Amino acid sequence: MHSLWIGETILQTALEQAEEYRGKRIRTISVKIRDENFAESDWLRFCLEVAAMGTIAEGAQIEIELASSTACGDGTAGMPTGKELVEVSVEVD
Repeated sequence: MHSLWIGETILQTALEQAEEYRGKRIRTISVKIRDENFAESDWLRFCLEVAAMGTIAEGAQIEIELASSTACGDGTAGMPTGKELVEVSVEVD
């Protein structure tokens, strides 16, 4: 269920970006997740594909990258919160 909610949230962000750029179709949705422990990337991809059905994102290529958290000056990993945890970008026509 967690991946479904994340997928719907990512899709909404992608649709908002496409509208901002006046895109008629989303070709690619690129997602960077700043949590190397996230183990649901295949499930997230599936959820995004299902959520995109019937939208301008249907059939878009989905790229998911897992990235580690940024290290803090004291050598401990910084834990991003909120929107810093997931970055979304789109390529539109």
